[in-house]
Amino acid sequence: MAENKQSTPTKMKNSDENPASEANADQGAFKLGDLVWAKLSSFAPWPGRIVKPWKHVKKPQGKKSQFFVYFYGTEDHAWVKEDNLKHYAEHKEAMSKAHKGVKFNKAITAIEEAITEEKEKNKVSKAATVSPYHPEDDDEIFPPKSKPMKDYSREPLSGGGKLKSDEKDNKRKHKEVEKEEDSDPENEREFRSTPRKRGRGGRPPKTSTDGTSAAPRPFATPKKRATTGTGTHTPGRKSKAESLSYLALSLYNSYQKHLPDNEEKPEIKATEKKIGFIGLGIMGTGMAMNLIKAGHKVTVWNRTASKCEDFVKAGASQAESVSDLVKQTDIVISMLSDSEALRAVVFGENGILDAMQADKAFVDMTTVDIGTITGVSEAITGKDGRFLEAPLVGSVQQAMEGSLVVLGAGDKTLYDDLQSCFEALGKKSFYLGDVGNGARMKLINNMITGSMMCCFGEGMSLAEKAGLNQSNLLDILNLSMLSSPLIAGKGRAILAGVFPPAFPLKFQQKDMRQALSLAEQVDQPLPITAAVNELYKRAKNMGLGDSDMSAVYKSMSK
Repeated sequence: MAENKQSTPTKMKNSDENPASEANADQGAFKLGDLVWAKLSSFAPWPGRIVKPWKHVKKPQGKKSQFFVYFYGTEDHAWVKEDNLKHYAEHKEAMSKAHKGVKFNKAITAIEEAITEEKEKNKVSKAATVSPYHPEDDDEIFPPKSKPMKDYSREPLSGGGKLKSDEKDNKRKHKEVEKEEDSDPENEREFRSTPRKRGRGGRPPKTSTDGTSAAPRPFATPKKRATTGTGTHTPGRKSKAESLSYLALSLYNSYQKHLPDNEEKPEIKATEKKIGFIGLGIMGTGMAMNLIKAGHKVTVWNRTASKCEDFVKAGASQAESVSDLVKQTDIVISMLSDSEALRAVVFGENGILDAMQADKAFVDMTTVDIGTITGVSEAITGKDGRFLEAPLVGSVQQAMEGSLVVLGAGDKTLYDDLQSCFEALGKKSFYLGDVGNGARMKLINNMITGSMMCCFGEGMSLAEKAGLNQSNLLDILNLSMLSSPLIAGKGRAILAGVFPPAFPLKFQQKDMRQALSLAEQVDQPLPITAAVNELYKRAKNMGLGDSDMSAVYKSMSK
């Protein structure tokens, strides 16, 4: 990108003007390549550099000028308001005293090395205006007459459509994958982990104490070709399914890269049984990859066949239909969006029941109602197969990190056979007895979580109405006995006013309703849950059903 001069480069304008200009004499002016101290909400300033954003990262709305910052020592990125930026050299002494720690010192070392290198070259190179993780095939920041950049961080993360087994389509796409693998030289080179995209309130993630990545080489996230409904390729465009697949693999690579050393898992001795996996959505992506990484023999199937490409390149096989998946493997695991999707996979054409027999087993990890899970169990055992329900406690981050909690119920021998899989997917598994107990336990867990979220939202609303700083309240809670991932993560969403669906609000309300139904069956009063359910219903009526469950805050802050 060429460097052009301008008088006051305090904003990155959405035009064909280039922002990489000379700095104004004014101390507050910034330009591409500047070394800065960048402060994100609730966290101490961190050393970074203003770099060129890539086209998939949409600039947040707002009148205040914002810059895209690469954080040294963590390889993280975020949009930061100009008010929260200070020039590195001028404020180095004061800022260095404000924060301590091994990782902070590593960040200082990294930025000082960059300064030394630039001094030796006696200039700031063009590469200094670009993050080390900037995509090689990316367009210019603001191409002339370009359309607004798509904000992938706000895409819906799950769908409610029925799963279908399109055998011919899967065969065709599977052959395309094999052809691309044979001819694409990029498969032979190392792929770097895609950096995590952050919104307001993010914090530079943790890195290993020795400066190296403790995780194995990240799985490839290659460029994809979008396809039309007729199977012809449309250059330069991505379908929604491919965009979500790219997002899921990017998240997986980023989470794996930034796992702290003390969370590294011991070596897992993978079972000899062949594992099938159905459902490569935002949750299933991390789960399937963690099974592959742990050494399991995995075969995958997904309604959108193109999503299987990255898993095949990572070492998995691909089945042409659900019934073929059952035939090729010993144990099939599903992680789907809802009860409807599960019923389609089990009872549909070329589904699980078509190939189920005495030496086969099925494990469902989807959160579904008790009626659906017991019906599926009866159908599988009626075909002499083994069945285990295993709903999960945790959301996207835990799925990517392999730190879920598994709630198993059903066939005990199948639960025992899956221990290596549970170790790869989570930090703890529980056997709860008969089928249905897993769904009941998950329901109670979600009921408590939903109630806590509403109480937290009411507190944030009260702080605002009382004239208190919500950011200060969040800091206080994070330092108290109430500190938890729920408070920290949902609190940042409330401060930012953005609620991407880690767990959609409509599903949370459904769980509150089902918990009340369960309580009615056993004659247990739930007055708090009943009141909380009304708050989620109000939020749904406000059109927030597809937003994250934390959006219930908006129903209280009016």
